[in-house]
Amino acid sequence: MAKLCTKYSNETFCDLPYTYRERQLDSVLLPALSKLCNSMVFAELPVKRECNNRHFNIEESSGRLDYWCIYKGYSFVIELKHSYDCFTTPNTREEVVTERWLKMNEQLQSLDKEIKHYEENTKGVIKIGLHIITSYSDKAPDNQLFLQFQDSIPLTFERMQKDLCKRKTSLKPNLMICWKIPKNIVFNSEHTFPGLWAFAKIYPVIKHKGAIE
Repeated sequence: MAKLCTKYSNETFCDLPYTYRERQLDSVLLPALSKLCNSMVFAELPVKRECNNRHFNIEESSGRLDYWCIYKGYSFVIELKHSYDCFTTPNTREEVVTERWLKMNEQLQSLDKEIKHYEENTKGVIKIGLHIITSYSDKAPDNQLFLQFQDSIPLTFERMQKDLCKRKTSLKPNLMICWKIPKNIVFNSEHTFPGLWAFAKIYPVIKHKGAIE
């Protein structure tokens, strides 16, 4: 995904997918998934949602799953969220970042009943919540801001890990990745976007109707 993003900064134009919203991220995430999964990917798959557990209570409704794919003998269902984080401040935007993390996990947990009826012949279904967060500053890029972001990475890891599960400790991320965007790309934008984060919640395997015994 990161490699594909670099192609959007070139001699013709510079307009990066991670400076928009989820729909534009699809421009690089879907091709990456398709390559990994030998083209066995669906986007915006219709689903029935229903959930009644200690975390969420959702009445039966229709919706769409961001991605379904098959990889190494398992089915995967993926919910995607995208947010922004200002790296020049020490605080997480709770009303945006944390709320979207909660919503993403709510959507995943509402799929359990639907998933158990999947008929593909795989070893099970794994749910993944993928929250992509763009680090930004409204200021024009310069060396000081670039270095400030580099220095802030360890503290941002700690802050995000703590804040994303502040309301529900069981929703702690299982995977945290930071892509330090190359300097030539950062300096090719009007505002400063020096890093792209991926925080993932990975759920245990669910046995489904078509599961290999």
